[in-house]
Amino acid sequence: MAGKQAFFLTGANGKILVNNKVIAYATDITYRISVKHGAPRVLGRFEVETIQPLTYDVAGTLSIIRYARGIQPFVNGPDDVNQEGNGIGSLSRASGLGDDFTKLSLPSIHGQYNGGADEAFNPARFFQSKMFNIEIRQKLPDSGDGLVSETTVTLLRDCRFEDMIFKLSKRGVAMIDLTFRARYADDDTGLARKSGVGQELV
Repeated sequence: MAGKQAFFLTGANGKILVNNKVIAYATDITYRISVKHGAPRVLGRFEVETIQPLTYDVAGTLSIIRYARGIQPFVNGPDDVNQEGNGIGSLSRASGLGDDFTKLSLPSIHGQYNGGADEAFNPARFFQSKMFNIEIRQKLPDSGDGLVSETTVTLLRDCRFEDMIFKLSKRGVAMIDLTFRARYADDDTGLARKSGVGQELV
């Protein structure tokens, strides 16, 4: 329709956040929800008796164009480019009250907890049982008031990175591919609620 802006979620109007932090130069993200089923049969019947879900698993990959720490003053990049670089060690909480609050597992002034995403591949920190969220947001068209608004499309809760591949080719940019697992996958049309309420107390 004339006068209307496209509303589809694309790479141009999408943002990817890890541990409440926008990831600059994140090129793509893929996730899969897998629900395995069991189909018991009864002797003397050809069809299955019932089809029952057995497991619920969420897994995916995140690809990022890698840039180096300390390079920000020398390039003209987006606002999200910063002095920390965008390697795995930069994925700490976006804003907080300092290291003391992080060590005590206290939230920031915005209610954010540090999920320790930057510690995913540091063996000295594996004993930490923290998990983090991955969020996909869509930037909405300008409503004319000068404010940039956005909405959450997908929230992958309680994630952990489990694999990282670094790629650098002679004619291409450096890339890191991160594989992750999550406990739940929510989107703007529904929430994944936990099963077996009370079982975690047994």
